[in-house]
Amino acid sequence: MTGTDTDDMDALLAAYADGELDPAGIAKVEAWIAASPAARDTLAIHRETTALLRAAFAESLFAAPAIRLPSPAHIPPAHLPPAHIPPGRVPLGRSRAPRFVWAAAASVFLTVAGYSAGVFWPGLLVSERDRMLTEVAEYHAVYSRETVHLVEVPAAQADHLKAWLGKRVNRALVIPDFKTAGLTFAGGRMVVVDGAPVAELMYTRESGLPIAFCVFYRAGKPGGVQETSRGAVNLATWDDGSHSYVVVGEAAPGTIRELAALARKQI
Repeated sequence: MTGTDTDDMDALLAAYADGELDPAGIAKVEAWIAASPAARDTLAIHRETTALLRAAFAESLFAAPAIRLPSPAHIPPAHLPPAHIPPGRVPLGRSRAPRFVWAAAASVFLTVAGYSAGVFWPGLLVSERDRMLTEVAEYHAVYSRETVHLVEVPAAQADHLKAWLGKRVNRALVIPDFKTAGLTFAGGRMVVVDGAPVAELMYTRESGLPIAFCVFYRAGKPGGVQETSRGAVNLATWDDGSHSYVVVGEAAPGTIRELAALARKQI
């Protein structure tokens, strides 16, 4: 890979970590990450930077009267993206420079506000697990709205799916049966969270968006089901010591809880 290619892929990883890629770009990067340990290490660095930026500029801090940040109106026009670019999107070729600018700003901001954040907003110091669940919710909010490309491997190829994704997450993959809850298995796909492969199994229902069951190869403390939400997305998650499991969807908390109980019994 040439220096230019390396720079391009690094820019893609940065954009991927920031959620700036379209579905085609996401697929390209995820395939590369799955095959390259170096890419996974680089992505982990980008994700850590992104997490710091999110923490530094969380809404709760904007609400604090002692903190004042310049509004877009006071930023020199030369540093603003072109008018035709949708809000929050910066062309890939220009993504790296603003990233360093914001990283520097975040560093100064965290130095000034870190102590106060720890005292007044302890929840701001987001755990690795919280970040993982946030990414799962973000992925699902995108993929659950796909129709033609809801999954990579359809339910008709379940044996292939179990062999492929089982190898990726380092365990015999079990596909939970949610028929009693009115869900139909549609197939699955591989996504990448914190640089590691994740098996995502998708289920459709007569009314409402699809619901997913995700499996991570991740060391953790065994524990019972915990429930959380990210906006309209509800999640139920638990660990068995070597893997984490998540049921996620834009469904009522009771529905997600019921599916988590069914899945836990079957795996």
